[in-house]
Amino acid sequence: MVDYKKMYLTLFNATEDAINTMENVRQALIQAQRECEELYVSAEQDEESESGELTVLSAT
Repeated sequence: MVDYKKMYLTLFNATEDAINTMENVRQALIQAQRECEELYVSAEQDEESESGELTVLSAT
């Protein structure tokens, strides 16, 4: 006899693991993007302070 419960639980658990893994990857990418944005803003501020000019960044 086919054990449908075991088949279902196997697939369900694998699906949950995959979803959790994708969420972890998503969070890692968001964090990397934030870090890059901080580096960019810091570099822009450093350039402004070195040149004495004010650079206006437009938000789009």
